[in-house]
Amino acid sequence: MNKFIGISILAVVLAALAAPASAGKYNGPGLSADIVIKDPRLGSGRYSGRYHFDRGGYRIEIDGRARFKSFVFNSFHKYFISIGANKRMEIEEDKHGALAMLFSDAPCAGFNTAFNVGTDNSGGRELQVWRCDDPKQALIDYGYRLDHKVTVWYDDTLKHFVRKEANSGVKIQLKNIIAGRQSPVLFDIPTEPTAATSTTRIADVETVE
Repeated sequence: MNKFIGISILAVVLAALAAPASAGKYNGPGLSADIVIKDPRLGSGRYSGRYHFDRGGYRIEIDGRARFKSFVFNSFHKYFISIGANKRMEIEEDKHGALAMLFSDAPCAGFNTAFNVGTDNSGGRELQVWRCDDPKQALIDYGYRLDHKVTVWYDDTLKHFVRKEANSGVKIQLKNIIAGRQSPVLFDIPTEPTAATSTTRIADVETVE
């Protein structure tokens, strides 16, 4: 797999699947957690790291060998950016609509159909299990297929998912969750010199062969 295609896939996975609520609507306690991302399209198939979420957005720090180490979505300014040692990649403005739609309190935001299929207990948490299908047009424009379906394990106390599994094979899981407010600084673009020396729009990256 071309390394740039792999980067763009991971960025889109994080942008599209890892966000449950908007700055204006989120009324949960905030949280930090370990995160595990599995995607058969990625070279290694698996990434792990640290996840922070609150009203200001979310931030993911990837462990191990990865060209892009940080992924940040800022709810207030509606940008998504991935940051490496000497490069950064931004989501285009016309894709912010899909990100904003996915940032809502509903477990199946962005989908026309939501089924509550029961409850599950994971790590002492009582979780609601939802089946989401029939993506809305904004998600289709963002790259979702018409037959895209997602199962969500949702913690109503956190107002946040604990696990997501898509029929594409993508899986995201949070572990060792700690509830609590997260510093707004986490959702700002880093200003240190090593944060980025160039910027690439994600649509440009996706067309590289």
